[in-house]
Amino acid sequence: MNSPLFVHQRTAALLLQHWHSGDLLTELPASLKPETLTQGYDSQDQFFAAAGGPRAGWKLGVGSPAGMRAANLTRPLIGQLEAKRCHADGVHIELPAITPVTIECEIAFVLDRDIPPQAGRVPASEDIRATCVTFEVVRSRFVDRKSVGWPSFVADNVGFEALVVGSSLGAGIDVPLLADLAETTEVHVDGELRVRGLTGDAATDPLVSLAHLYAHAAERGFTLNAGDVVTTGAMCQPFDLKAAGHQVSARFLGQTLSFSL
Repeated sequence: MNSPLFVHQRTAALLLQHWHSGDLLTELPASLKPETLTQGYDSQDQFFAAAGGPRAGWKLGVGSPAGMRAANLTRPLIGQLEAKRCHADGVHIELPAITPVTIECEIAFVLDRDIPPQAGRVPASEDIRATCVTFEVVRSRFVDRKSVGWPSFVADNVGFEALVVGSSLGAGIDVPLLADLAETTEVHVDGELRVRGLTGDAATDPLVSLAHLYAHAAERGFTLNAGDVVTTGAMCQPFDLKAAGHQVSARFLGQTLSFSL
């Protein structure tokens, strides 16, 4: 058990060092290991502040009903998007080291107005400037992010490495559009079909994820900003790539979003 004098700044400094170097940790030293999600988020806030770049928005993970049940969570895990790691269609992403990454094709919203902290607030159509498809590249600072405990993974900014953001598919809340994306999107790797959309309890509901972010912001007392990108969790089955040199693309509603590693 770690000390009651847990210092989240020290945890954040070690994780940031590994974010920059590309070296992976088996786990955090006992004295730096957060025991609760609150300690994890305190460390994450310090980690992100020390990284020095502006924030472009937020990411949610482990957000499907099945995922949260299996993880014993009541809310998805939430991380922060560094602006310089958010990219447009067609980008080539250089990784800091040749280590496995997880690829997640997701639905994202761009906020159209500030959302002040307010318990019980639910998403409204006026909140959303754009709906778009994204690819998140997950690259944890841990060899096995699933074995270190959720507080440590939260401190690690929920494994965020990069985000590729597609063009707007429309403003406001468009439930039929969200359903069409989930049902029809296909992800290809090097031209070969790799995964399709998730269904049932394995699927993440983007609007439920957005409401969870509102609740998280209310609890921690911060405002979500107009222009923030909120990528809501896996729409298609996540998959790992164990080496660089791949072309990844999503095909949906007659459009394509792609990047290379």
